[in-house]
Amino acid sequence: MNKTYRNIWNAATGTWTAVAETAKSHSKGSARVARNTVVALALSGAGIGGAFAADACTTADGENGVLDAAGVCKIASTMSARSVGTMAALDDTYIQLRTGSYAPANPAVATGDSSMAIGPNSTATGMSSIALGGSATASAQNAMALGTIAHAMGTESLAVGVGANASAGYTAALGRAANATGIGSTALGYGTTASANGSTAVGSGAVADRANTISVGAASFQKQIVNMAAGTQDTDAVNVSQLKPVVKALGGAIDAKTGAVTGPTYTLANGGTQTTVGGALGALDGNITTINNKLATAVTDDYFKVDTSSGAAAAQAAGSAIAVGANAQGTGVAATAVGNNTVASSRNSSAFGFGAEAIGGNGTTTGAATAIGAYASATGYHSSALGVGAIASGSESVALGVNSRADRDNSVAVGNATQQRQIVNMAAGTQATDAVNVSQLEPVVTALGGGASIDPTTGAVTGPTYTLVNGGTQHTVGDALGALDGELTTAKAGITKNATDITNINNQLGDLTSGTIGIVQQASAGADITVGASNDGAAVNFTGTAGDRKLTGVAAGEVTATSNEAVNGSQVHGVADSVASAIGGGSTVNPDGSITAPSFTVGDGNGGTTIVHNVGDVVTNLDGRVTTNEGDIAKLADQIGNGTVGLVQQDATTRNITVAKDTDGAVVDFTGTAGERKLAGVAAGEVSSASTEAVNGSQLHGVADSVASAIGGGSTVNPDGSITAPSFTVGDGNGGTTIVHNIGDVVTNIDGRVTNNEGAITTINNQLAAGEIGLVRQDATTGTITVGASTGGTSVNFAGTGGPRTLSGVGNGVNDDDAVTIAQLKATGLIDYTGKELGAVVYDGIDLDSVTFGGMNGTALHNVAPGLIASGSMDAVNGGQLYALQQDFALQYGQLSGQLGDLSNRVGDLETGSGSGGGSGGGMGPGTGTGGDGSLVVGEGSNASGENSSAIGQGSVASGDNGTAVGQGSVASGNNGTAIGQGASAGENGTAIGQGSTAGENGTAIGQGSSANGNGSVAIGAGSKADEAMTVSFGDGTDEGNRRLVNIADGVNQTDAATKGQLDRAMESVDQRFGETNRMINDVAKNAYAGVAAAMAMPNLTPSQPGKTVVAVGAANYKSGSAVAAGATYRTRDGKWLMNGALSVTSTGDAGVRAQVGYEF
Repeated sequence: MNKTYRNIWNAATGTWTAVAETAKSHSKGSARVARNTVVALALSGAGIGGAFAADACTTADGENGVLDAAGVCKIASTMSARSVGTMAALDDTYIQLRTGSYAPANPAVATGDSSMAIGPNSTATGMSSIALGGSATASAQNAMALGTIAHAMGTESLAVGVGANASAGYTAALGRAANATGIGSTALGYGTTASANGSTAVGSGAVADRANTISVGAASFQKQIVNMAAGTQDTDAVNVSQLKPVVKALGGAIDAKTGAVTGPTYTLANGGTQTTVGGALGALDGNITTINNKLATAVTDDYFKVDTSSGAAAAQAAGSAIAVGANAQGTGVAATAVGNNTVASSRNSSAFGFGAEAIGGNGTTTGAATAIGAYASATGYHSSALGVGAIASGSESVALGVNSRADRDNSVAVGNATQQRQIVNMAAGTQATDAVNVSQLEPVVTALGGGASIDPTTGAVTGPTYTLVNGGTQHTVGDALGALDGELTTAKAGITKNATDITNINNQLGDLTSGTIGIVQQASAGADITVGASNDGAAVNFTGTAGDRKLTGVAAGEVTATSNEAVNGSQVHGVADSVASAIGGGSTVNPDGSITAPSFTVGDGNGGTTIVHNVGDVVTNLDGRVTTNEGDIAKLADQIGNGTVGLVQQDATTRNITVAKDTDGAVVDFTGTAGERKLAGVAAGEVSSASTEAVNGSQLHGVADSVASAIGGGSTVNPDGSITAPSFTVGDGNGGTTIVHNIGDVVTNIDGRVTNNEGAITTINNQLAAGEIGLVRQDATTGTITVGASTGGTSVNFAGTGGPRTLSGVGNGVNDDDAVTIAQLKATGLIDYTGKELGAVVYDGIDLDSVTFGGMNGTALHNVAPGLIASGSMDAVNGGQLYALQQDFALQYGQLSGQLGDLSNRVGDLETGSGSGGGSGGGMGPGTGTGGDGSLVVGEGSNASGENSSAIGQGSVASGDNGTAVGQGSVASGNNGTAIGQGASAGENGTAIGQGSTAGENGTAIGQGSSANGNGSVAIGAGSKADEAMTVSFGDGTDEGNRRLVNIADGVNQTDAATKGQLDRAMESVDQRFGETNRMINDVAKNAYAGVAAAMAMPNLTPSQPGKTVVAVGAANYKSGSAVAAGATYRTRDGKWLMNGALSVTSTGDAGVRAQVGYEF
């Protein structure tokens, strides 16, 4: 045994199929086994793989492999790379694809481990790379190129769009011809270029050629950044409306058209004339040296109190950085550290809360990081840690919630390895990178079947178990499909063998020649001849050694419902001729009495015609035929082995009579001296495709009567067995009727009328589609659409059974009688975004150059958003902006210029005043409560009573140890709590960020009005609610308030969130496998049915005499398969040799040829 396999041609499926060289033929019962196997496979929904181009084999070491071009068995590669482009089928665990018979001239290439290439000329050479689109290239590790001619050549680069190019590491190019060549650069938009490291180009044609910059234009053209809100943080951009008050307060000016700024001129009583703030401050610096010396000991006024006399470490801040709190360290450029022992060491990083640290990387690779909450730690590049004890150490990672740990790059963590949280109130994902919720996962698990389920309490998924009759017990879809695929291969081989057996049986039925003898007597000359009159028995068999014999000289028997007389050929011809006439369609009677197939020309539904050739006979199923044939073969074998001699013989057991079974001769002639005789007393013979028994008049009458009933139209059976022509009343196509007398004319009449109707319907559809008819029409030249232009009426009502309808797609009105859009109404300020009317003001005139408020004493304008402070800005500014500028100016300049005497008095007040706060803490504002050790108090009525606590803002309270409260009315009541924002509240280890946000014990709430009341819960986004312990919420639990979690990577570990893309791919894989299973089963069934029909249709008629040739045609239908066949049989002149040949064509387009040679002795 060499453990190899061989291929055989499978005629039913049209493919080469691999089978073991030890495979044996099935027994007679294999047909039923094969059929039952096919049924079981169909009912179980098995997946069937296509035929493989390479032959499977087993090496000498027992390993699975394939035969190469030289016939050597080689072990298949274990790499998971796949190329798609020239494959007819690909079916494994990682990818499923069917491309049909079309093979592109330029194949896809995927040579990198775990890579994927889809599309002509696409190339994926990097590990885990993806190239999708014509000529797309992904040549680096984890690179992804999506789009025609897209190139992703840098590590973890992304190129999306036609011609997009991401050539450096960690780059992203999105848009037509976008080009990202700098390391870590991003190009967004058509023709954008990001060539510098860390740069970002945004918008069509933008160029970013400086490191770590964002560009919206290029050197040859710049773009304004418009509609930008006023900046609020130190690293935010400012607009013109913010800059104007500053320039004005400093004494300068801004040109409204060009944006150019004119510097100030200061005339100081104690410093002379200065043109810069620095010069003015420098001139006054000497006068306040004494003040600074005194301030080093204590600072006390109504709004700011600091006392470091206890010796606590002072805050440290680098250039443009802010450090607030004992031992706070803002060592990074433009960094912000607020709270005792906070650290913000990387550029633009922020740390809020006791002991919080924002480091943002290590070594030379650092980036802005954010740490909010006591002991929060953001050490990864561009990482964010939100919540007490939260740690974000992975690059660009996010840790949300108390003690959450994000230690993988580009990840979001809502818990840690021992403490996980649910993400609740999350809307269903719709994009490939969106997270999916349980409602989306449940249908996938349910679709797997096999008992797969989701625990409603823990969320754990139980995998499926498939118990297969023909595949054993399997626990994955892939294993189940693989097991069933092997069983189907066996079944297909059985079907092929079954078809061969049927052909052999038909051949044996045609070749078997046997004869019998009987008792023929005539009482006297002229008397009737009797056959076995004095013997019993139910049949007379005329078959001899030369085959079937003609029974000639048979007079026309009576054809009635009760007749048992034999009929002759002329009577059968009459019946066949009447049947052919009734069928129509050109049917005629062949010399052998068969009827040629009709030809009906009918429309194909697409304006053309097609020709069909049968009325639709139903063939008995194959299993019954095979069973009958098996019995007949056994019976014939017994007769041949146990026959007797004599022209007429009666079997001693069965009492059947045989005629000349051991002699030759082709005719039994009943003609006597008085002429032809009737063959009376003929029992009803078997009527089947293989029967050679004579039929009597009653049988013929029954056939004719059933044909007449099936034809209808008043057809009846004549006394001679022929059928009268029917009469069908059909439409004449002009509104009247006409009478036709055969089925062919009926089909022609109806087909013509249907064709006319199809043309009329097509014309109406074309006119409706072109807007040429109906109430709604469109002018073919101008494209103008009219509604009821040629009818009366003064209104158009769009209401339906469900009420009024929305009229969408309306352009903005221009003329007085044009309809206006909601966008136009919103632009006027008369309605809000929901369509509700507003009490809005309107312009004084159509020139829109002024608005006058009503009211006797003027009108206050409330709730004004911060206006743009920038060159050319015409935005309104609010009181808060003016107040902020006033405070800044007063602190930096106003109190210094010309106020030295007043400053001296204040120094005296500071020397005699008493501060508030703990041993190393500070207080601020009149009436401030006592502070805890190491506390910081800023704001009127603020109170930092907890140890190492910070209260910043009017009425803010930090009563817990290490607590931080920032914002008016904010409260950090628990230890390690952090509350940032007006009215924000945080309990023990809680973090609340945003106006009115609330965080309970170990909770984290981010966003206006958000609340995280569950222990260890996280609420993200305005209005989000997380009331259950250890959960993460992005909404408020309502359809309107829930949010999608977008732009997340595919989940990897068990506790990772899965994206909708992963869900879609899982569903596509399941759907594709079951779809392919159904299709392959259907294909096998069609080919098998057609193969059976081909075997049945092949003619096998035997010439009556030596030297004669029989030419015959046949047609057969088995279930949904059909076939036509033609053949010829020749008997040599010596009568010894028979030669037969036949050709069949099936409904699936397959052709079969048969040739036989036999010798009789």
